[in-house]
Amino acid sequence: MNDINILIAEDNEISRELMSSILSTQGYNIIPASDGEAAINAMKKHTIDLALVDLNMEPKGGFEFVKYLVTNGINLPVVIITADDSSDILIRANELGVTRVLQKPVEPDRLISVAQHVLKRYGHNINAIAVTSHVLKYSHDQLMQRAIELAERNAKTKKGGPFGAVVTDAQGKILGEGTNGITSRVDPTAHAEIMAIRKAAEKLGRADLSDCILYCSSEPTMMGQALIISVDIKHVYYGLSHKEINSIRSHENKVRAELGNTQRQETQYIQIGHDDAMTMFERWQAMDDKLED
Repeated sequence: MNDINILIAEDNEISRELMSSILSTQGYNIIPASDGEAAINAMKKHTIDLALVDLNMEPKGGFEFVKYLVTNGINLPVVIITADDSSDILIRANELGVTRVLQKPVEPDRLISVAQHVLKRYGHNINAIAVTSHVLKYSHDQLMQRAIELAERNAKTKKGGPFGAVVTDAQGKILGEGTNGITSRVDPTAHAEIMAIRKAAEKLGRADLSDCILYCSSEPTMMGQALIISVDIKHVYYGLSHKEINSIRSHENKVRAELGNTQRQETQYIQIGHDDAMTMFERWQAMDDKLED
């Protein structure tokens, strides 16, 4: 039995569960917390070996948690997780003695690697942990959250619009991910769902994806729908509908024209994660210098 306890503080329940599921497959004990205050309380009840803490939480965020550690002389490795890649965040994290800063959305392999590296650095024998090897698999909600996080990160880094997509097998194993990059890549086919499908097809070595599932932060474009039919994907989950995006961006003629097509194909489209997708999209819409893809 592994005695390494990892505290995960994240106010988004699905993101918290996603990180927890990734690290629990490696044999770690996970202590969840919904904000900085809950993380502090968890510190008082458990022996924590590593803390993964989201920067922006209410009422107390990641830096408030780190300040508590510093004030009380607690030596604990802390990894701050944030979608903000500004130099101010890195400077502040360094001043507080934060061990690492990870950018959202966190790749599963990256999360595992960082956790192992930090724990080894603090004297834990990771090689002695007995882990039952199995492939990471996720729920529909977790995979939709992943697509939304990809979309938000893509918009914030000015690489493209707020559109993300994930392709999985029938069991929830991730096969490919994609984000929108029409302008940055100078590629009119660089829609999120198309990029994700390409990667999945390359990984599987075949163009038949009839046994795969697609998750999109927004309903696929007409071009994406054509590719979905071509590769024979049977189930597509999406966050925002064409109608909802069109109501937000109705002033943009090219978008209105593209989203005007309401024809449905044999593929089944299921809308989930609506509120999170809407929140992300509205934040992007409010940006002054957003990249209009």
